[in-house]
Amino acid sequence: MKKIITAIFLSAFFVTYSQENKNTVDVFGLKAGLIGGWVSYEKALSNNFTLNSEVGYEGGFLKGTNDKVDYVFTTVFSLEPRFYYNLKKREDKGKKTKNNSANYISSEFFYVPDLLSSSNRENLNVNKSFGIIPKYGLRRSVSDNLIFEFAIGAGYAWGENEINGITAALDLRFNLKL
Repeated sequence: MKKIITAIFLSAFFVTYSQENKNTVDVFGLKAGLIGGWVSYEKALSNNFTLNSEVGYEGGFLKGTNDKVDYVFTTVFSLEPRFYYNLKKREDKGKKTKNNSANYISSEFFYVPDLLSSSNRENLNVNKSFGIIPKYGLRRSVSDNLIFEFAIGAGYAWGENEINGITAALDLRFNLKL
Protein backbone atom coordinates (compact mmCIF):
# COMPACT_ATOMS: atom_id res chain seq x y z
CA MET A 1 0.00 0.00 0.00
CA LYS A 2 2.88 2.37 0.84
CA LYS A 3 4.42 1.74 -2.59
CA ILE A 4 1.14 2.58 -4.35
CA ILE A 5 0.69 5.83 -2.39
CA THR A 6 4.33 6.77 -3.01
CA ALA A 7 3.97 6.02 -6.74
CA ILE A 8 0.77 8.12 -6.97
CA PHE A 9 2.41 10.99 -5.08
CA LEU A 10 5.52 10.95 -7.28
CA SER A 11 3.43 10.68 -10.46
CA ALA A 12 1.33 13.66 -9.42
CA PHE A 13 4.48 15.60 -8.54
CA PHE A 14 6.15 14.97 -11.92
CA VAL A 15 2.97 15.58 -13.91
CA THR A 16 2.41 18.87 -12.09
CA TYR A 17 5.93 20.14 -12.70
CA SER A 18 6.26 18.84 -16.25
CA GLN A 19 3.38 20.95 -17.53
CA GLU A 20 4.10 24.08 -19.51
CA ASN A 21 4.38 27.24 -17.43
CA LYS A 22 1.46 29.63 -17.50
CA ASN A 23 2.00 32.61 -19.74
CA THR A 24 -0.44 34.85 -17.88
CA VAL A 25 0.22 35.89 -14.28
CA ASP A 26 -1.80 37.32 -11.40
CA VAL A 27 -1.48 41.12 -11.08
CA PHE A 28 -2.78 43.18 -8.14
CA GLY A 29 -2.48 46.94 -8.42
CA LEU A 30 -3.68 50.52 -8.33
CA LYS A 31 -4.72 52.09 -11.63
CA ALA A 32 -4.87 55.77 -12.53
CA GLY A 33 -6.50 57.06 -15.70
CA LEU A 34 -7.60 60.31 -17.28
CA ILE A 35 -10.64 60.73 -15.00
CA GLY A 36 -10.55 58.11 -12.30
CA GLY A 37 -8.74 55.65 -10.10
CA TRP A 38 -9.22 51.92 -9.54
CA VAL A 39 -8.07 49.02 -7.41
CA SER A 40 -7.66 45.97 -9.64
CA TYR A 41 -6.86 42.29 -9.44
CA GLU A 42 -6.24 40.25 -12.57
CA LYS A 43 -6.37 36.50 -11.94
CA ALA A 44 -4.66 34.15 -14.41
CA LEU A 45 -7.10 31.39 -15.39
CA SER A 46 -5.04 29.62 -18.09
CA ASN A 47 -2.18 30.27 -20.51
CA ASN A 48 -4.07 33.04 -22.34
CA PHE A 49 -7.14 33.84 -20.22
CA THR A 50 -7.46 36.11 -17.17
CA LEU A 51 -10.29 37.63 -15.16
CA ASN A 52 -9.74 41.31 -14.37
CA SER A 53 -11.85 42.69 -11.50
CA GLU A 54 -11.91 46.37 -10.54
CA VAL A 55 -13.47 48.71 -8.01
CA GLY A 56 -13.11 52.29 -9.11
CA TYR A 57 -14.07 55.89 -8.64
CA GLU A 58 -14.46 57.44 -12.07
CA GLY A 59 -15.96 60.55 -13.49
CA GLY A 60 -17.38 62.33 -16.44
CA PHE A 61 -18.37 65.73 -17.71
CA LEU A 62 -21.67 67.00 -19.05
CA LYS A 63 -23.02 70.27 -20.36
CA GLY A 64 -25.96 71.47 -18.34
CA THR A 65 -28.89 73.61 -19.43
CA ASN A 66 -27.23 76.72 -18.03
CA ASP A 67 -24.24 76.59 -20.46
CA LYS A 68 -22.06 75.42 -17.59
CA VAL A 69 -19.94 72.27 -17.72
CA ASP A 70 -20.71 69.97 -14.79
CA TYR A 71 -18.73 67.02 -13.51
CA VAL A 72 -19.78 63.89 -11.68
CA PHE A 73 -17.76 61.12 -9.99
CA THR A 74 -19.14 57.79 -8.80
CA THR A 75 -18.19 54.26 -7.81
CA VAL A 76 -17.98 51.53 -10.47
CA PHE A 77 -17.56 47.76 -10.13
CA SER A 78 -16.42 45.67 -13.10
CA LEU A 79 -15.48 42.14 -14.15
CA GLU A 80 -13.64 41.63 -17.41
CA PRO A 81 -12.64 38.25 -18.85
CA ARG A 82 -9.63 38.81 -21.10
CA PHE A 83 -8.12 36.68 -23.86
CA TYR A 84 -4.46 37.55 -24.54
CA TYR A 85 -4.18 36.33 -28.10
CA ASN A 86 -0.55 37.13 -28.92
CA LEU A 87 1.43 36.19 -25.80
CA LYS A 88 3.16 33.25 -27.50
CA LYS A 89 3.93 35.28 -30.63
CA ARG A 90 5.50 38.07 -28.54
CA GLU A 91 7.51 35.53 -26.56
CA ASP A 92 8.75 33.82 -29.76
CA LYS A 93 9.90 37.20 -31.13
CA GLY A 94 11.81 37.92 -27.90
CA LYS A 95 9.47 40.71 -26.81
CA LYS A 96 8.52 41.29 -23.18
CA THR A 97 5.48 39.41 -21.87
CA LYS A 98 6.01 40.30 -18.22
CA ASN A 99 2.82 41.25 -16.33
CA ASN A 100 0.68 40.03 -19.26
CA SER A 101 2.25 42.43 -21.77
CA ALA A 102 0.25 41.58 -24.88
CA ASN A 103 -2.83 42.49 -26.91
CA TYR A 104 -6.22 41.23 -25.76
CA ILE A 105 -9.91 41.09 -26.50
CA SER A 106 -12.38 41.22 -23.64
CA SER A 107 -15.93 41.86 -22.49
CA GLU A 108 -16.27 44.24 -19.58
CA PHE A 109 -19.33 43.75 -17.36
CA PHE A 110 -19.86 46.81 -15.16
CA TYR A 111 -22.25 48.05 -12.48
CA VAL A 112 -22.71 51.68 -11.38
CA PRO A 113 -24.55 51.68 -8.02
CA ASP A 114 -24.72 55.47 -7.37
CA LEU A 115 -22.57 54.92 -4.30
CA LEU A 116 -20.42 57.78 -2.95
CA SER A 117 -21.31 59.97 -5.93
CA SER A 118 -20.21 63.60 -6.02
CA SER A 119 -20.82 66.50 -8.36
CA ASN A 120 -20.43 70.27 -8.58
CA ARG A 121 -24.19 70.59 -9.17
CA GLU A 122 -26.87 70.22 -6.51
CA ASN A 123 -29.38 67.37 -6.85
CA LEU A 124 -27.52 65.63 -9.65
CA ASN A 125 -28.33 61.92 -9.43
CA VAL A 126 -26.33 59.17 -11.07
CA ASN A 127 -28.42 56.68 -13.01
CA LYS A 128 -27.87 53.22 -11.48
CA SER A 129 -26.88 51.03 -14.39
CA PHE A 130 -25.13 47.92 -15.61
CA GLY A 131 -23.77 47.03 -18.99
CA ILE A 132 -21.39 45.12 -21.21
CA ILE A 133 -18.65 46.51 -23.44
CA PRO A 134 -16.63 44.30 -25.81
CA LYS A 135 -13.13 45.79 -25.98
CA TYR A 136 -9.85 45.53 -27.82
CA GLY A 137 -6.82 46.46 -25.74
CA LEU A 138 -3.12 46.28 -25.23
CA ARG A 139 -1.02 46.13 -22.13
CA ARG A 140 2.70 46.85 -21.81
CA SER A 141 5.13 46.76 -18.89
CA VAL A 142 6.94 50.07 -18.63
CA SER A 143 9.06 48.78 -15.72
CA ASP A 144 8.89 45.95 -13.18
CA ASN A 145 5.97 47.54 -11.31
CA LEU A 146 4.47 50.00 -13.80
CA ILE A 147 2.10 48.85 -16.56
CA PHE A 148 0.43 50.89 -19.32
CA GLU A 149 -3.01 49.86 -20.60
CA PHE A 150 -5.02 51.08 -23.56
CA ALA A 151 -8.44 49.73 -24.55
CA ILE A 152 -11.31 50.83 -26.76
CA GLY A 153 -14.79 49.46 -27.22
CA ALA A 154 -18.51 50.06 -27.54
CA GLY A 155 -21.37 48.26 -25.86
CA TYR A 156 -24.78 48.64 -24.27
CA ALA A 157 -25.94 49.80 -20.82
CA TRP A 158 -29.25 49.29 -19.03
CA GLY A 159 -30.24 51.82 -16.39
CA GLU A 160 -32.92 52.79 -13.92
CA ASN A 161 -36.08 54.37 -15.25
CA GLU A 162 -35.58 52.56 -18.56
CA ILE A 163 -32.68 54.81 -19.51
CA ASN A 164 -30.81 52.44 -21.83
CA GLY A 165 -28.40 52.99 -24.65
CA ILE A 166 -25.10 52.56 -26.38
CA THR A 167 -22.03 53.25 -24.28
CA ALA A 168 -18.36 53.52 -25.16
CA ALA A 169 -15.05 52.92 -23.42
CA LEU A 170 -11.69 54.56 -23.97
CA ASP A 171 -9.20 53.40 -21.35
CA LEU A 172 -5.80 55.05 -20.95
CA ARG A 173 -4.42 53.84 -17.63
CA PHE A 174 -1.23 53.30 -15.70
CA ASN A 175 -1.23 50.38 -13.29
CA LEU A 176 1.11 50.37 -10.29
CA LYS A 177 1.66 46.70 -9.46
CA LEU A 178 1.64 46.07 -5.72
